[in-house]
Amino acid sequence: MKTPFRLKEGVYLVEGAKFAALCDTHSKNVYSINKSAKDIILGINDDSVFWQRLLEMNLVVHADYSTTQSETLLPARQDISLEFIWFEIMGSDCNERCTHCYADSMPPSYRREMAFVPLNSLATAKTKEANQGVRLTFDKWVELIREGARLGCKQCQFIGGEPFLYKDESGETVLDLAEIASVEGYEFIEIFTNATLLTPDKIRRIKELGLHVAVSLYSVKAEIHEAVTRTSGSFNKTKQALDALKLAEIPTRVEVTLMRTNQETVEETLQWIEANGFQHKSPDVLRPKGRGDSPELMPDLEFVVQYGLMTKPNFTADRSFLIRSISGHNCLGGKITITETGDVLPCIFSRNQVIGNVRGGHLYDVLKSSPLQTIWKSTKDNVLVCRDCEYRYVCFDCRPISEAFANGRSDYLHAPYPRCTYNPYTGEWAQGVWRMDEEGVAFYDRSIGPFIQEMIKDGKRSEAIPKGH
Repeated sequence: MKTPFRLKEGVYLVEGAKFAALCDTHSKNVYSINKSAKDIILGINDDSVFWQRLLEMNLVVHADYSTTQSETLLPARQDISLEFIWFEIMGSDCNERCTHCYADSMPPSYRREMAFVPLNSLATAKTKEANQGVRLTFDKWVELIREGARLGCKQCQFIGGEPFLYKDESGETVLDLAEIASVEGYEFIEIFTNATLLTPDKIRRIKELGLHVAVSLYSVKAEIHEAVTRTSGSFNKTKQALDALKLAEIPTRVEVTLMRTNQETVEETLQWIEANGFQHKSPDVLRPKGRGDSPELMPDLEFVVQYGLMTKPNFTADRSFLIRSISGHNCLGGKITITETGDVLPCIFSRNQVIGNVRGGHLYDVLKSSPLQTIWKSTKDNVLVCRDCEYRYVCFDCRPISEAFANGRSDYLHAPYPRCTYNPYTGEWAQGVWRMDEEGVAFYDRSIGPFIQEMIKDGKRSEAIPKGH
C-alpha cells in the first residue's frame, strides 16, 4: 500500500517487541508509538488523521510516489576508529587501599606485608605468568602514545592505581607522559588521581600543559572518606589539592562512587562539589568489580533506585549517538585500556577481558584483531532483552555491569542490562529489573517493583540514564 507521506529525513523508526519509537534527530525528541501507528508508517495500514497529526509535528513530508517505502529507516552504519585510550600506567600500586577498588590496587608496602601476589594482569594463565611484575618502560609508553595519535586517537586518560606514583628509572613521571601526548596532538588529556600527591610544582605544570584532572571524593566528611580509602589523612590531602586546583583554574571533575559506606552523605557531597564549581556526573553506583564485588559494600536499595536505576523514558535522539549505537557499542566502541603490563582491555572495568598485549608488538595489530572488533561492533541488537526494545539505539549500556550481575549465567556481550526497569514485552516501566535465572534465561524480577514504585511516589526516582566511567 502506497502512503501519502513518508518520514522526514532525520526521523527514524525503531521497532520493539510491543511498541516502536520515532527518533527525531531535529528536535531530538523520542516518541513511543503502538503497533497500529507503526503499521501505518510502514504502509501496512492507512489513516489520514494520523498522518496529518505527524505532519503537524513535522515528522513526515509528502511522499514522492517515485520513491518506494522500502528505503532505509535508519542511518547508514559507520566504521569505528580509535577514539579514547586509558593509559593505566600504575595499575597495581596506589598509596591508598580503597575498600571497593576495581583494580585491586594497594600500597606496595601493604602488599608485601600481607604477602599478596601483584595483580598486574588477568589474562590467561600463560600470559599472566609471562607478564607478572613486568611493567612497560617509559620508552614503550611513549611509543604507544605516539602510535595511538597516528591511529587518530584524540583523547586519553592517565590512570592507576595512582598515576602520580609512576616514576621511570630515569625519573620520568606521568606529567612527562602527558606532555608527550600533548605534543603528539591529543586534544583532551586527563589524569585521574586521588590528588593526595599533588604539589604546587605539579599543579603548575598541569596548568602549563593544559591538562584536565579527575579526582575521587567519597564524602565531605573526613571520617567517611577515609573509611573508604582506609588511609589516615587522605581526606585533608585530597581537599587541599582540590582547593589548589580550583585556585589554579584547572578543569577538574570530582566523582563520587556510591556505596553503603558513604550513602548517607552523598547529597551533601554533591552539593559541595557543585558549590565549588567542579564538574561531575551522577554518583556512580558501585560496580561489583575487584574488591567492590562484595554485597556488604553495595548501597541500600533506596540509593540504588535513586541513583542507579532508569525508571522512566528520558531519551534524546541525538543523531551522532544514534549512528554510533547502530554501528557498534555506544560506550565501548573506539575505546581501549592499556595496562601497566601491556594488556589491552576494552574498558578500564573489564579486568577479565584481555584482548591482546602490546609489550612486544604494535597497537595497530590489536585494534584490527577479531576479539576487539567483535566488541567494538557489538550493538544492543545482540544484548538479551535490549534487542527487543524500541529504545535500544538511544539508550546507554554498560557491559562490565551487565556481566557482573549475570553471575556467569551469560557472557560479556549478551547479558541484559540490570539497571533498566523497562519491560519491552509489556511496555511497563519501574515494575522490576532484569536478571538471569539458574538456567541462563533473562527474566523480569518484579520482587523490588513495589519498592521502586514507592520511591517514585516519594519523588526519589532516577531521572537520568546511568552513565559509564
